[in-house]
Amino acid sequence: MRTYTNPVFEYRRPKELDGCTRHCPVVVIGAGPVGLVAAIDLAQRDVPVVVLDEDNTVSVGSRAICYAKRTLEILDRLGCGEAVVQKGVRWNVGRVFHGHELAYQFDLLPEAGHRRPAFVNLQQYHFEECLVRRAEAFAQAELRWQHQVIGVAPGKDVVTLRVATPDGEYALTCDWLIVADGAKSPVRHMLGLDTEGQVFRDRFLIADIHMTSDFPAERWFWFDPPFHPNQSALLHRQADDVWRVDFQLGWDADPEEEKKPERILPRLRAMLGAEARFEIEWASVYTFACRRMRNFRHGRVLFAGDAAHLV
Repeated sequence: MRTYTNPVFEYRRPKELDGCTRHCPVVVIGAGPVGLVAAIDLAQRDVPVVVLDEDNTVSVGSRAICYAKRTLEILDRLGCGEAVVQKGVRWNVGRVFHGHELAYQFDLLPEAGHRRPAFVNLQQYHFEECLVRRAEAFAQAELRWQHQVIGVAPGKDVVTLRVATPDGEYALTCDWLIVADGAKSPVRHMLGLDTEGQVFRDRFLIADIHMTSDFPAERWFWFDPPFHPNQSALLHRQADDVWRVDFQLGWDADPEEEKKPERILPRLRAMLGAEARFEIEWASVYTFACRRMRNFRHGRVLFAGDAAHLV
């Protein structure tokens, strides 16, 4: 991507591989937004926590970008709200169009005197990097990169983990395990658990484009726009002059084909005009789902974030 280079976090050989044993009050699996927030909150309360993540960087692509006022207030309590607000794009106003016409608009924060805006848009990689830097400030929080959990054995009083690293495997025990390893949650599958709910038969294209534009920092949504008939579209501004464009595709769309530049560019030209100058930074195709686990707690194992529930 032109506007962002993913950091590479250092892998450290764990002492457990050299014969040391370690029991932790809390282990968090997954250094995404939810896992990192849990670790920061625990560390602020002087609870030792180890975070295990199989990767060594933040997310690739913008992914989740909208953070509401209440989320910003929680981030203030965790000591990283200001960094997110300063880097992100503030917005309160949204407009909804039907065809060419403005159907209605809304202001999510019409009153004055609020410390935080209704929403801030910020790419997930920036958001995660803010959280990593905050977590690293606590002696009680240990982030272990390239540590993949390959086994989980819950017990009555303790949870035992098997962890794989570039240097070999080791065991780790904890009083409580927080599982925040994402929508596909390997740990959830290891334990024979599942989510229930609905997957909607539709597909959507996300395209992040780098573009200098005088479009306002507002949420614009179209039903049946002239540039994308019989479907919907969305335009959001993010940090660094990156714009999120979202096109409804329909269930029969081929996800791999739709991510190709030759498929994306005509859609963007129709939306933005032939004279618009932009570069595609990242693209993805997703399916909308509303699913959750029946129970988020299983003994001493707690599921959180997309591992537990997703929309």
